[in-house]
Amino acid sequence: MANKLMKIGPVTLIVIVLLIWLATGFYTVNSEGGEAAVVLRFGSHVDTVYEAGLHWHLPSPIEMVEKERMKEIKTIEVGYRTTKMGSTSEYSEYQVVPDEARMLTLDENLVDVETVIQYEIVDIEAYIFNVDDQEGTMTISAESAIRRVVANHSLDEVLTDNKSTIQSEILADLQATVDLYDMGIQINNVVLQDVAAPQEVDAAFKDVANAREDKASYINEAETYANEVLPKARGNAAEAINQAEAYKEKRISEAKGDVANFLAVLEKYELGEDVTRTRMYIETMEQILPGMSKYIVSSDDGTIKFLPLDGSNVMGGGQ
Repeated sequence: MANKLMKIGPVTLIVIVLLIWLATGFYTVNSEGGEAAVVLRFGSHVDTVYEAGLHWHLPSPIEMVEKERMKEIKTIEVGYRTTKMGSTSEYSEYQVVPDEARMLTLDENLVDVETVIQYEIVDIEAYIFNVDDQEGTMTISAESAIRRVVANHSLDEVLTDNKSTIQSEILADLQATVDLYDMGIQINNVVLQDVAAPQEVDAAFKDVANAREDKASYINEAETYANEVLPKARGNAAEAINQAEAYKEKRISEAKGDVANFLAVLEKYELGEDVTRTRMYIETMEQILPGMSKYIVSSDDGTIKFLPLDGSNVMGGGQ
């Protein structure tokens, strides 16, 4: 072999080595995942390649290439780590990271929060050059954002009542942080995978949860009862109002009749006051002294006259 190399000659050998070295500068940008490449010359950025296919750069150590998948969804786990990916036949396995998961709520309760964050690269140059440890920086930033948001909400909101709002707030907070660092990252989704009380107080929290469920059940029962009773009460109230309106109309009609009758009597009275007064007196006496013999005695010029009101013809006189 050595003899063959000696026969080739040093110039030819140099050419072969040079060609091999130049061939190491070929690289491929894959279309899968929207891959892009950044070309560095002695550590300085000289080119960014987005077009898929075969490309060439000056071989190392003059130039180097760093590639990233722009459209690939990357994931950060905060509070837990997946130890085994699941499949259609088995569940995933994961391990809780207590130091990351345990947080303090607004009402000073401890809670374990396990969160998954999905993001993608939108600016490869910013992603590569502005931060050294991109994944580590993202993990720290995500944990900080989660802690800040959880600290602004009560335990009940974190556990059950307000998860969707909390997720939106974490996404906005984390996006503001990565924009401040100019990391070239877009946060796509934030999901609270599991939120639970620490094991030390888990039994007490389960009692609270059961009490909350009982409360909801009692409220539903009360609302059901109210829905049954209120329509009946409204119907009774409407019936009572209708009866009152009818009684009102009746009394008004009777009062109008009484007024008309009184006006008629008044008219007769005004035509002959003495006669009408006497007639009214006699009619009233007949009503208050029924079944009795009644006489009107009148004395004119020393003569006493009797007028029987029961129809008998009895007369008498005297001085």
